[in-house]
Order: sequence, then structure tokens, then C-alpha cells
Amino acid sequence: MKNTHLVIFLALTVILVSASGKISAQRYSFNKWDRVIFRNNPPVSQRIFNLTEFNMGYGARYLDEPYEIRRAGITTLLAFRYTRNISIGLGAGLETYNGGTLAPLFIEGQYYLTQFVKGSTKPFLTGASGILYNVSGIKTDIRVFANPGFGFLIPITYRASLSVSVGLYSQWEVKVERYSFINAKIGLLFY
Repeated sequence: MKNTHLVIFLALTVILVSASGKISAQRYSFNKWDRVIFRNNPPVSQRIFNLTEFNMGYGARYLDEPYEIRRAGITTLLAFRYTRNISIGLGAGLETYNGGTLAPLFIEGQYYLTQFVKGSTKPFLTGASGILYNVSGIKTDIRVFANPGFGFLIPITYRASLSVSVGLYSQWEVKVERYSFINAKIGLLFY
């Protein structure tokens, strides 16, 4: 059952990313918006965006222990674009594991690779790091996480984009052991 969900999610991700050239050929709104916004030092209100994502991950090594096999959740990020290529923000969420529920509070940065594409689909590098709080379930000492990744922004409307990314989600108990997950995220970004 859990493998079926992963296969469906990855298949949809591949279809969206491969079709993004055809979708973006109809409308170059994302790059036009970037050029208009960053032409004359825009006000702060035009640089703030929200990214809400559904994420899921499966353990990179199979151990039959709580908080090590699988995870899924939703996060939201309120961020600020410093330039056309760099953004940073604060986020929070709720994630369920095979042992309980944890709430992350994190900082995330993104670097958009605008120099490598001509269309409106924008590849990006992302990195998040933060603290995990135990909400319910088995008590755990897992406190810290990091999540580097790579993804694409696919424009939907003039001020909204679909965000698809994959990465390596690692969490650890301070001075003990690290647990890693292959992580996939899909979400909506609103300016």
C-alpha cells in the first residue's frame, strides 16, 4: 500500500516536470513577473511569497524502529525574495511518522537557476534546517533536521506556481544517531 502511494506520487511528478515545457510555452508569466518586479527595487510587499507543500519520505535504510521508516506531512513557508535568484523564509508544519507526530519549525533558503533556462519553468536548489517538536506518539529525542534538495517551479497563473522537489531529509538526536529519508514534495507557491 505505501509503495503504491510512492509510485503514484513519483509518476505524477515525472509527468508534470516532463510536460512543463508544453505548459510553459503557452505562458511566460513567471519570468515576466520576475522582470517586472525586480526591475526597479520593488517594495517588500511584492517580494513576499507563501509556499505550502505536501511532503512524504521513506527511510533510506530499513530499520524497524519508530521515526525511521516513513513520514508524511504538510508544511507552509513564508519567505522573502532578496533578488531574482535568492529567497529565504521561515516555515512550520505537522508531520506524521511511523512512531508519532512531530512539528517542525525551520528556516529554508532557495537558489533559482534562472541563467540555465529560457522558458518559464524554473529549476531551483533548496535547503531547510530546523527543530522538531514532539506533538504526540512515542517520546523521542529527535530534535534537529536538515533537508537539501532540487526542484522545479512550474507557472500556473501570473502569481502562482506549482513547486515539485526531491531531496534527502535527515534528522538526528543530538550526539547520537542520524536517520535519513528520501523525500519528495509537491506544493503551491503564491506571490
